[in-house]
Amino acid sequence: MLRRVGIILSVALTAAAVAVTAAQSQSRASDINIGWDGDQSGPTVSSQSPIMHSIEAYFKMVNDAGGVSGHHVNLLERDDAYSPATELSIVKSLISDDHVPVIMGLGQSSGFGSVLPVLTQNQTIGFMTQATVKAASNPFQPWIFEGNCNYSDQGDVALAYEMKHLKLKNLNGLKVGIASIAVASGTEWDQNMTARITALGGTPVHETLPAVLTDASVQVQDLISNKVAFVLEHHSISGGIAFVKAADQYNLNVPIATSFGAAQPLLFTSTPYNANKNVVVVNCVSPPYLATDDTGKLAMSMAQKYGYNSAEYTQSNWSLGWTAAQTIVQALKNANGDYSATAIKKGIEAIKNMDTGLSPAISYAVNCHMGIRAARPYTYNYGTNQLVPIGRYSDWQSSITNGYAGAGTCGVAHAKK
Repeated sequence: MLRRVGIILSVALTAAAVAVTAAQSQSRASDINIGWDGDQSGPTVSSQSPIMHSIEAYFKMVNDAGGVSGHHVNLLERDDAYSPATELSIVKSLISDDHVPVIMGLGQSSGFGSVLPVLTQNQTIGFMTQATVKAASNPFQPWIFEGNCNYSDQGDVALAYEMKHLKLKNLNGLKVGIASIAVASGTEWDQNMTARITALGGTPVHETLPAVLTDASVQVQDLISNKVAFVLEHHSISGGIAFVKAADQYNLNVPIATSFGAAQPLLFTSTPYNANKNVVVVNCVSPPYLATDDTGKLAMSMAQKYGYNSAEYTQSNWSLGWTAAQTIVQALKNANGDYSATAIKKGIEAIKNMDTGLSPAISYAVNCHMGIRAARPYTYNYGTNQLVPIGRYSDWQSSITNGYAGAGTCGVAHAKK
């Protein structure tokens, strides 16, 4: 009798376990899994972590409101520690093991050349929330979308600002410093700025900055010895801080314009006023505290609701993650229940003039995957400890050359045969 009861109990427990497993599988199958690859333990974590956490927060907000047509959106997070080899391995795993239709992040510019063919071959969407190298858009890549303004546009605005600031019509007889991180994006920054400076009659002075930058003394002293008129700098926030500290130490008293990587209040609060008073930063999104409408204000209120660190959600990097998540969720809605990569791709391409409250209106098209094609400079208010935009995005649009758009895309004509 006891043996019979044991058998019955065993069968019952097995059936229950099967039922639970089936229920869990059904629950997982009803979710929409989105991949994330980025730096969470390497030299750019201070920039990439806020982006990832902001995407988390947006997805939490959407899920708490019932998800997308009842489907919860999950972010499968992977840390590449800013290693191109690790990034490639993660991208392959997210595709083959997790079967995600979209991989966000991809903030390692030097690894993009390796992951591009993998994404293309597997027809998986790569949604770049930080690095925006030329190869992502020229030639046109059907499975790659940009969630940030590119380095060409940022450099155009940085140079235009300094020309206006210094009342220069050309750069004849002047030397201009180009300080750039020793990765692919830095190489492109140097190339872009070199071409523009040379075309204006100036002479570029090149300074390479290690990815892990703790001291820029050598580079700053070289800029001083070359008597540069101003500096165009591209690095992460930590690298930007190290550069400005060295500028203070050796009294490099010239204007400095940085790309989005260093465009944070921390750059100003962590460096001496004697040097950072010369700095402006360029970005295509505003920190959440500058939001003026309810759509933009959600970025901060949801960050506070879900308990994120204020050091992250007061950054413009938080806004990059937030607007990227907005884009993906809108694309999922546009997909009308088909959450394959092909349908989501069409859903992104259908987005037109999306109001984020934190950026210029975001638009994509079948032949244009560059969602934000505007940028503006920011200065810093020491009284409020906040970045302050210099004009509107439209005020700087005429300076943007659209240098990263491929032929026949994003307003660029087809090449003549």
